[in-house]
Amino acid sequence: MKLTRSGKIVFWGCLWGLIVLILSVLLDPTPENYTLGVSILLSGIYTWLLFLTRELWIQGLIRQPIRNAILVGSLNAAVIETLFLLVEKVFGASGVAAHPNLLVDLLLTMPWYIGVVWIFVRAQSKERFPGAVVLLLGAIYELGGDGIIGGIILPTLMGFPPNFLEFLILMPLMMFWQFIPVYSSIVLPPAWILDFSSQTNPTDSPNLFKGLLPLVWMIPYLVYIVIALLGISFLGY
Repeated sequence: MKLTRSGKIVFWGCLWGLIVLILSVLLDPTPENYTLGVSILLSGIYTWLLFLTRELWIQGLIRQPIRNAILVGSLNAAVIETLFLLVEKVFGASGVAAHPNLLVDLLLTMPWYIGVVWIFVRAQSKERFPGAVVLLLGAIYELGGDGIIGGIILPTLMGFPPNFLEFLILMPLMMFWQFIPVYSSIVLPPAWILDFSSQTNPTDSPNLFKGLLPLVWMIPYLVYIVIALLGISFLGY
């Protein structure tokens, strides 16, 4: 099967991300690196299993494709968050998941996922981006949520600003490509549901700008997460 240009970017990017991930674990075998490595790999495997079984579960979801696409993407986000937390506990790591308490973790993260998925599905229902582009968009959404909000803005507000130069170097070289399997089950299955539905009509030239609209959700989510973190801190969690 001949890969499209975007398909080649995803393939080689994911391969590079996998190599870097393995090297990170081998050269620095900390519980945190083990947690990241195993969680990212399992996230990709989970999406692959969904792909292999999609003929079994997708037919029951295409009658109301937009609603069900949003529900599936949001549910898979909860699965991935839970997966990361469970793997973190298995390896005795800390600081990988949003919070060591699953309910608090989901309270902090699910509003981000639900908002992003809702906006993405609305855009995808009209533009119908190909699978490889969907994967790249998912990585961009993760860059916005976990990279910019979780990795730069929140630490800076807490008085622990990151090394911006290190961030700018590591993000395009390593982290971005590892984001692809993490968000793959959050964005691909909703796209599959829309593709299988007769209620959606693909456009000849998708507007990529509309695929970036979920990043607008960063603004209200940042307000939410700051208030939520202050509340959790006040309650002693």
